[in-house]
Amino acid sequence: MSILQTSDFIGQYQISQTVYGSLTSYIEKYEQYYLLRLFGAELYNLFVSDLTGSTPQVPQTQKYIDLFNEFSIDDGNCIRRSEGIKQMLIQFIYFQFIRDTNFEVTDSGVMRTASEVSNILPYNGFNLIESYNQAVENYNNIQWYICDKPLDYPEENVQHIGYTAGI
Repeated sequence: MSILQTSDFIGQYQISQTVYGSLTSYIEKYEQYYLLRLFGAELYNLFVSDLTGSTPQVPQTQKYIDLFNEFSIDDGNCIRRSEGIKQMLIQFIYFQFIRDTNFEVTDSGVMRTASEVSNILPYNGFNLIESYNQAVENYNNIQWYICDKPLDYPEENVQHIGYTAGI
């Protein structure tokens, strides 16, 4: 399964093309991690089996397309908005990748990468917390959509995740 490609990390979530090999491993790991939590195991398996086409893959059945694409719904209490599963995954993986690549595991232990001509920015210096919180907002609104339609998604077993105020 591959919803994301390294070429999806552009604009606000741009990651240097020189690290795409490493980024590929993050995509492989965290796509599954976040989707399993979003859906639960049974609904995750049904969603993944519905993904077809060339890479990147997209769902074919309408109930999965509804989750995959962005939506805005006024539920009477508030407006529920999701930028879609693909954007949610980009935001989560951007967060994981940028957070982790500031450090390197060596034989001597965990080392912080440094450069002689640049300064390390705090995490809020490159929208890391904002990225994570936007991903959580998308995640929560997709979960709301799933839970609001129990006849369409009886297999759901969603897992809650929360926002962060800092790292």
